[in-house]
Amino acid sequence: ALQLPRADYLSPVAPQPWHFRQSVDYSVTANKAILDYAARHKEQLLHNIWLMGKNAIERGNRDSWTVTPKVVAAAKGVRGGAAEFEKFFRDPTKRDPRGYIIPADQSDFLTATKFVNVLLATGVQVHQATEPFAIKGRSYPAGSYVVKSAQPFRAHALDMFEPQDHPDDFAFPGAPPTPPYDAAGWTLAYQMGVQFDRLLENFEGPFQRLPEIVGPPAGTVTEVKGATGFFLTAATNDAFRAVNQLLVAGEEVYRLRKPIEFKDQKYPAGTFYVVKAEKTQERLEGIARRLGTSFRGSPDRPGEGAIRLKPARIALWDRYGGSMPSGWTRWLLEQFEYPFHVVYPPELDKGDLRAKYDVIVLVDGALSGGGRAAGGGDAPPPDVGVVDELGLPAEYRGRRGRISTERTVPQLKKFLEAGGTILTIGNSTSLATMLKLPVENHLVLADEQGRERPLGRDKYYIPASVLRAKVDTEQPLSWGLGDEVDVMFSGSPTFRITTEAKKKGIRPVATFAGKTPLRSGWAFGQEYLDGGIAVLDIPVGKGHLVLFGPQILFRAQPHGTFKWFFNGIVRSSEQPE
Repeated sequence: ALQLPRADYLSPVAPQPWHFRQSVDYSVTANKAILDYAARHKEQLLHNIWLMGKNAIERGNRDSWTVTPKVVAAAKGVRGGAAEFEKFFRDPTKRDPRGYIIPADQSDFLTATKFVNVLLATGVQVHQATEPFAIKGRSYPAGSYVVKSAQPFRAHALDMFEPQDHPDDFAFPGAPPTPPYDAAGWTLAYQMGVQFDRLLENFEGPFQRLPEIVGPPAGTVTEVKGATGFFLTAATNDAFRAVNQLLVAGEEVYRLRKPIEFKDQKYPAGTFYVVKAEKTQERLEGIARRLGTSFRGSPDRPGEGAIRLKPARIALWDRYGGSMPSGWTRWLLEQFEYPFHVVYPPELDKGDLRAKYDVIVLVDGALSGGGRAAGGGDAPPPDVGVVDELGLPAEYRGRRGRISTERTVPQLKKFLEAGGTILTIGNSTSLATMLKLPVENHLVLADEQGRERPLGRDKYYIPASVLRAKVDTEQPLSWGLGDEVDVMFSGSPTFRITTEAKKKGIRPVATFAGKTPLRSGWAFGQEYLDGGIAVLDIPVGKGHLVLFGPQILFRAQPHGTFKWFFNGIVRSSEQPE
């Protein structure tokens, strides 16, 4: 079969010894062919790209509709003329938007600005309001971002805001679902938790086009007179970066364990408090300029309702040969200025982990023993003994091996019982089963004898897609989040807790509520998720095992779920007094 030409494999290579140099030559030849084609057809290519942009602008200036698989499925089998066509394919309420408005008064406008910079970096035109304005009775503050559809990169702009509608793809009736090449849904605005309004009519306002990538809107330091400290909201992701900078600088930082109110100003649980010292205000003003986080002074201190923080000692799992999810997590920790140490299974096996770390991060794939992980195609690590340890460069020695039930899991259990935190993501949440904790698989179906079996692919299949989850905002892991959040889900574990766990007071951090949690992508059999637990926080001894079923750090894209990860790290660094 590999010798049969096809659309993406025009000239099969005969079996032969293959060298890396041939792969390099193959790539170089292909690149030169593209450059040669572009040079010989430059007029045609330039005209076509201009024409594509012109057509996109024209389409953005008139009513238009995008035909999706769900629309076609709904119309399938319907007989009729123009009236039926208009009903299914020209529904006025389902036409493409003329543009989007990203309000400046949303809780994490700093992350919304990062989203806008992604658009700008890919050629999308973005405007910003120079003064307050109103459209159809809705008022928007100055600084709000505006993305209009009438622009050359209209298609890409819509792709970043609109949900992807992947078809139910089966090779034949009764066949299992055909997996997509990669993600089925990825709507970046959803992943990043950006709030926006979708406008179906043309609109104008006091808008000025942004010429280039913008910095974060400057934050403020207010009510400094008589202040003994400053409050910082946890509603923005960059608040955690600000706290990391303050802790490194030696500032005294606390976190509210319960809501408080001073002078009619309410501060919810999770709010940070920075004690004023000699150079504190100067540091806060610098952070406000650089990061955009705002601080509010107060003459009152939170007292016993707050707990002091210290820099968390973070261990990030990786393996010999590298793990893509671990690499993305490493990059994310660097961006938010978390100090961390990369650890490999042999170090975990040695034990004494609590003396060195406060939190251990086990990303997707850490306990799977290899295979394709949802965060990126990881290859299985080599078996012990396959690679000669002394034949490796010195810096790579001592990295081989896997997390094992015999050696590693007992050490992880000791770490938890001694007060440590373990954050698990994706299939690494199987650690709960290894530790025999009261957690079960929600995605099961009982047979005629009442025996439960995991759902098969004939009933349930969800490749990488965006789903909506309901959040318990009273739990420390969810501080700073809203009542609902979009999660990146990729065949992710979904849990239920036993009666024993409920008696112990264990409550879900996030659940799937309803029969249609899908927001973007493909979710065959999504109704089975109803009532399933997405995120769970389980006390183990003095510590906590956190189960993140969804891919909350998926390729460092879902900023909307970063706070779960950050809150888990911060809690591990609390210092009871």
